[in-house]
Amino acid sequence: MKTLILFAALVAFPVALAAQTPAPAFAAVDMSGTRVDTAALRGKIVVINLWFVNCPVCVSEIKLLNQIVDSYKGKDVVFLGLAANSKPQLDKFLVKNPFKYSVIPNAQMIILGKFGTPDKKGEISMPFPMHYVLDRNGNIITKTQGIKGVETVSEELKRQFSSK
Repeated sequence: MKTLILFAALVAFPVALAAQTPAPAFAAVDMSGTRVDTAALRGKIVVINLWFVNCPVCVSEIKLLNQIVDSYKGKDVVFLGLAANSKPQLDKFLVKNPFKYSVIPNAQMIILGKFGTPDKKGEISMPFPMHYVLDRNGNIITKTQGIKGVETVSEELKRQFSSK
């Protein structure tokens, strides 16, 4: 039996990625009922945030992530927040903590199955918050965790949009 281990990271750890590391494909429905399919997002930059409402670091970075969304309004970028919480939990939380990402509820299986890393014992570990930036071809170009990951995401978006 696999065990799930979730923990909140306090620092950012950018991860070196092999060139052209494809992002895992997934499809889900966001809080507004809109279907999101990563395969249909080719041609756009995609920013993914993995989080949950009881993660203090996750909650504290929402205002900063919203500022990034505002900075790239009208640009060819999509912001997805995969949450490990139910829609009712998120409805209540988002009233007090608006998040401008397209929030996907009940995303535990996507988070674990697509982004989780099994250890030698087969236990799946997932640090939160975790940030990914995908290029226009659907490849992971940035993977970072923790509150300082917000800065890494911002820097990567500047690179992507200054090179176009």
